[in-house]
Amino acid sequence: MFEGFEELTDKDFYEKAMAGEKPAVVLLTTPDNPENQAFYEKLLKYQKVYGDKINFYWLDVSKHTSAEDLGVFNFPTVLYFRDTMELERHDYTPSEEDVERAIRRLLRL
Repeated sequence: MFEGFEELTDKDFYEKAMAGEKPAVVLLTTPDNPENQAFYEKLLKYQKVYGDKINFYWLDVSKHTSAEDLGVFNFPTVLYFRDTMELERHDYTPSEEDVERAIRRLLRL
């Protein structure tokens, strides 16, 4: 659905996204959400540039409950993780500057 992004499940959310070897960007949404494309387009640019340093994932919240555990109730939402910590959250369509700042923080630039 989101080319370049790996789909997550509740079972592998912690292991891959939160505690993975590389920092992670996770898009939490439902497949039919009309705002998906705007979020995806903002993130895709960074996936192409930093895909070797950051893992990019998406989670279908209509099938999984990890979003509730993280206190996310507005979709789509983007979460940024490094070393098991959530460093940033965008529960609104982020600007280019918002995404850039979050990515730089993930990479400690």
